[in-house]
Amino acid sequence: MKKSLKRIIYSLPLICAIILTSLFYLLNRTIPYGDGVLEMPILTDKVEVIRDTEGIPHITAKNSNDAYKVLGYTMASERLFQMEMLRRVGSGRISELVGSKGITIDKTFRNLGLRRHFEEKIKKDGLSPDIKEKMESFFAGVNYFIENEDLPIEFVLGGFKPEKFTVLDSYSVIGYMAYSFAAFLRHDLLMDKLKSSLDEDMWNDLQIEPHKNTVMTASVHRELKNIFKAFEDVNNDFGGFEGSNAWALSSKKTKSKKAMLASDPHIGFSLPGIWFEAHLKVEDPSGPFEIYGHFLPNIPFAVMGHDKQKAWGITISYMDDMDFYKEKFSESGNETIFEGKEIPLKRYSEVIKVRGGEDIQLPVHISHNGPILDGIMEDKGISMKWTYFLESNRPIEGFYRMGRSTNLEDFKKGVSLVGSPGLNIIYADAQDNIARLNLGAYPKRNDLSDSRVVLDGSSKDDAYNGYYKFEEMPHNINPESGFVASANNRPITADENFRGMWQPRDRFINLFSRLLAKNDWSLGDTMLLQNNVLNNENEWIRDLVVADLDISNLSEIEIKAYEELKSWDRQTFPNRVGASIYHQFMYHLTMNILDEMGEEDRNKFCGLSARWYFLGRMLKRDRAAWWDIKGTDQVETRKEVILKSFKDTVTFLNKELGSDINEWNWGKLHTIEFSHALGKSFPLNKILNLGPFPVMGAYNNINNFRKVGCKDGHKVKSGPSTRRIIDFSNPEKSYGILPLGISGHYLSPFFKNQMERFLTGKYRLQIMSDELLKKHLKTRLEIVPEYK
Repeated sequence: MKKSLKRIIYSLPLICAIILTSLFYLLNRTIPYGDGVLEMPILTDKVEVIRDTEGIPHITAKNSNDAYKVLGYTMASERLFQMEMLRRVGSGRISELVGSKGITIDKTFRNLGLRRHFEEKIKKDGLSPDIKEKMESFFAGVNYFIENEDLPIEFVLGGFKPEKFTVLDSYSVIGYMAYSFAAFLRHDLLMDKLKSSLDEDMWNDLQIEPHKNTVMTASVHRELKNIFKAFEDVNNDFGGFEGSNAWALSSKKTKSKKAMLASDPHIGFSLPGIWFEAHLKVEDPSGPFEIYGHFLPNIPFAVMGHDKQKAWGITISYMDDMDFYKEKFSESGNETIFEGKEIPLKRYSEVIKVRGGEDIQLPVHISHNGPILDGIMEDKGISMKWTYFLESNRPIEGFYRMGRSTNLEDFKKGVSLVGSPGLNIIYADAQDNIARLNLGAYPKRNDLSDSRVVLDGSSKDDAYNGYYKFEEMPHNINPESGFVASANNRPITADENFRGMWQPRDRFINLFSRLLAKNDWSLGDTMLLQNNVLNNENEWIRDLVVADLDISNLSEIEIKAYEELKSWDRQTFPNRVGASIYHQFMYHLTMNILDEMGEEDRNKFCGLSARWYFLGRMLKRDRAAWWDIKGTDQVETRKEVILKSFKDTVTFLNKELGSDINEWNWGKLHTIEFSHALGKSFPLNKILNLGPFPVMGAYNNINNFRKVGCKDGHKVKSGPSTRRIIDFSNPEKSYGILPLGISGHYLSPFFKNQMERFLTGKYRLQIMSDELLKKHLKTRLEIVPEYK
């Protein structure tokens, strides 16, 4: 026995060495090619791929098809596992890899049919030849990589080889993107459920915007676990779209006297990050083309980008483009009834394959309003109407046309093609045009119809009266102010009929006031504004809390905390103690004031932007039904609940961070971790993930490093997925940053080379100039049809 034990002990170093050597080999063998010549027979001519010192690929080809083939190959060489996972999310096929953990996501995406919708649409209408050709070229490059190169380590560990990628995989990612935008899927169903358990005044307090008519025609009574769990899983595992800032300045507002664009879309953090950055240049005399693009995996056309003539960024619009209906069925159950007429249901049978388990049969029914959510909700017969399912929705074509446009009018035509996902497009160009354009369709609702509750699917009173034309949407083009801005706020050009789940006004007010006050914005000034961590809205809340606290009711440590909060400069740098006290207090205030809700509903509401409207509304009232704590005999006022919440805050921080208030730094609570799709639990989280790291910013700051909901404390879940600034005085030399790097390979020098700069608010070059690229050249690869 002792001899055996000794052998095992002596063998351990060798075993560890073998494992580490094998891991190093598997990781190292897939790092993309650097310098040299590579043969790719699917090309028709030579293509050059130069990587700059940041690892960004600059692809130069003599024709578009070769350019897109090499883009597909290059993206696959860096991000193939991410591409695989995202197409599986959008098509509802995660369970085939991860087993039962993926069932909730798969049921959701299969029930909604986000990929199936476009599969049927393409079969019926086809794609325009130029778009189809370029998409097929892109996926030919992806598939060439799969067939001819070593697969990343995730495929080796998972024991599978990816199927061939197709054009439909672009639409799977569009479905994932649109779903992560669709906050109304959670908001409307939760609000409908709460309406049946709260009195009317208390329910109205929870809303983002008041509504003159709120008539219940149907109600959600049961739990919404699957709806919220699917959102949580998608956002946590794959990086959901959560917000964003973007603004454009005309020449009258800039130091350079040229237009400028700034953009930082907020997305759930993941490893690798969501954007694949690349510079494409086609030297075809009959059709030259160039774009510096930020691409989503599996989509060959830039979702954000710039060239020498134009630049654009995106923010989520949060406009209300979704409604829910309680359907009335015929006796046979094969039809829904609308205005007394029977309308046949579409029926599908989806089969979800589960790794290590039995297949799941999922019947899916689609009414004239949209998919019926029986597969993901306990309440039956509720359908979802969404602009995503419009026949006129052409998102891929829209992004293609936007990238190919040569002026603002052409660009607007591209934007007008998209029915969903709902976005604000912030645009600037070399001709000094600036614009905020609404991308996405918006329904015309009956005045009596309240989109915050489940509507009556059988009545024309709750049916749409069509959709607003693109020209009727609240765009903002070349305003007199000289700037346009979006921070997921209600568009300032919109009337009361344009409703949405707008983010709190904090970021927009901060942006608007600063942009209005200054007329000589430089690149450096704009960088500082993108990294701003001062929230002016916190001032009146802090001052109200301090005024309401009676120090005679505070202990010694609570008085010290009170003084820290009172003197806090409202900045959320990692060393700020006041930031910890303020944000932890807002958490306890939320939990105490919402005690009329059950814990589960309270946590669901906490993840909605409506929470901040509600808190602001309540803090301006000394007495309200919400201030009364349900478990006590007395009727509490605002001051009493503020006192309780403050004491709860100090108790928590004392327990978590110790009795020395000087150690209650914001960076100890507010941390960021970049998580791999496979690194959600021990021990892989320790091996695959990066972090946690202390980080500045907070929810509702311009530098919007934010938690999502009220779980997991102040751990950052989303924030700037890139920061970009393009000044048209020199668009060939712009500035940007990614959270990590361009590569998904752990041993690549471009895996996390930008992380430290990103976390500290720094930037690096985005190069389109040939001369500048020569100075920052790292590798040069020639890809040829035939090696000679």
